[in-house]
Amino acid sequence: MTCSFSARLRPLVRFGAVARSVACSGARKALWAALALAQPVCWAQAQAPALAASSTLPASRLAAQWEGPALVGQLQLRLIVLDAERGAVAAALTVGSPQCSGGLDSLGQWQRGTLVLKPYRPEPDAAACEVQVRVDADGRRAWVSETGCGAYRGAACVFEGQLQAR
Repeated sequence: MTCSFSARLRPLVRFGAVARSVACSGARKALWAALALAQPVCWAQAQAPALAASSTLPASRLAAQWEGPALVGQLQLRLIVLDAERGAVAAALTVGSPQCSGGLDSLGQWQRGTLVLKPYRPEPDAAACEVQVRVDADGRRAWVSETGCGAYRGAACVFEGQLQAR
């Protein structure tokens, strides 16, 4: 973990102050608002997988359904292999939580253990969005990270987390 002790305590202090005011006033809405605002300041990064060599795990062996926890909420990835020889896939990636949701329909390329996804229909005036799904050597676990995909999800959600093949 790469953050200070005081950075980890800040959201707890803010949440505690709101919780005390809720206890005094009995306002349930304020408590829900505090829960929505209480986001972690830092996260422990999951260990990245050993890359699967493309010859070891061909695109045709990628699982069709993936699910797992995101940094906020749950991630789900559905894949269809379009061309196994070239590593072309179609993908639907969703993230959801009580605070936000998002989705990305994309075309992707399987390259040396990493699936690179880009929007099928990019949003006008949006930053270039790219999601990387790094799959471990046995093809059962994957780690998701994104760059520039804010136009495809709520502000509190991100396309980042760990997936398990289903």
